[in-house]
Amino acid sequence: MVDEPKPRYNSRMSVKPSKSFLKVLLLLAIFSLAPVTLYILYARGGGPASQKELQFQKNMRFAFMQGTDAIDLAPLAAWPYIRVCALDSGLSDDEVNKLLGFKYDNIAELHWLHLGDFWSLVFIDSEREASWGMARPVVPVRIPKKDLADLKLPAGANGQCISKDGRIEITRRNVAVGESPIVVQLVDARAD
Repeated sequence: MVDEPKPRYNSRMSVKPSKSFLKVLLLLAIFSLAPVTLYILYARGGGPASQKELQFQKNMRFAFMQGTDAIDLAPLAAWPYIRVCALDSGLSDDEVNKLLGFKYDNIAELHWLHLGDFWSLVFIDSEREASWGMARPVVPVRIPKKDLADLKLPAGANGQCISKDGRIEITRRNVAVGESPIVVQLVDARAD
């Protein structure tokens, strides 16, 4: 009788995934988390902040720390503008265009506009010639209500525009820890 060959496998051999399989699995996990991360960033957080926005918020915080009751807006912004508009949250595109006084083509970039945690300052410069035609420079800045300041608008208004010479009047209030005690109201220089 001939001995049959024994199988050449070890029943104790572990089934361990290869390094390349683990890398592919890691890449799949990253790619599947990317849409969730983008949703959180844009839909919940209002999108990434621009350098201009971060600098303006920093300047505004320093101005609030001075303890004065009014702040001129012009020194806080490091870009040219002729007027600024404060917009409450939850406005439609038509309401924003009506407040600004022209059709703003980049409203879709204001990812935070529908969020109740923010209000916006929109700095508007005069229309000028650009290489592609006439352009109106607009710099939108979101202001977090809890972290920086809340907005007080005239009764029944959902926004307000003032000239470059306008100022912010500050009211301080007692609030719970974790909320800003600052409430701001825009005042036009022509109103004095």
